[in-house]
Amino acid sequence: MDASHAPLINEGVWVAISFIVFVALIWKRAGSAMAEMFDKRSGEIRSNLEEAQRLREEAQAELKKYQRMNREAAEEAEKITANAVAAANTIRANAEKAAEAAIKRKEEQATAKIKAMEAEVVASLRSRAAELATRAATDLITSKMDKETSVKLVSADIDRIKKLG
Repeated sequence: MDASHAPLINEGVWVAISFIVFVALIWKRAGSAMAEMFDKRSGEIRSNLEEAQRLREEAQAELKKYQRMNREAAEEAEKITANAVAAANTIRANAEKAAEAAIKRKEEQATAKIKAMEAEVVASLRSRAAELATRAATDLITSKMDKETSVKLVSADIDRIKKLG
């Protein structure tokens, strides 16, 4: 072949360009799917965090309510006899304990719910990433493997299985 009929770019360059385009297309599809999944999951987490914030605000309102009741009970106790003062102090102590227990219980529930959701998100993301990586590897292998290589690979796997047994 003389110089006038030689290709401008050899086949290796065309294969490299094709491979780069193929990888870019796969990356674009997988990236957009993962971004959509992350956006959806972040929306769920955001709504759960808002719910936890709402529960905390409710607990704060309950605490203020009990504190207000406590002040009213203390003012009333000052107007009553010494015996009534002792009873009012007992009621106030019980109300504080109940408010603190309710707040602590709601905070623990919210914390547990957030931790469970975080664990679920992490597990879901790991599963989805593994699935996408497996799918991309399968597509890449099936597009690049010929019959002879496939037979060699299966034979090698059979030999490994025999060695394990």
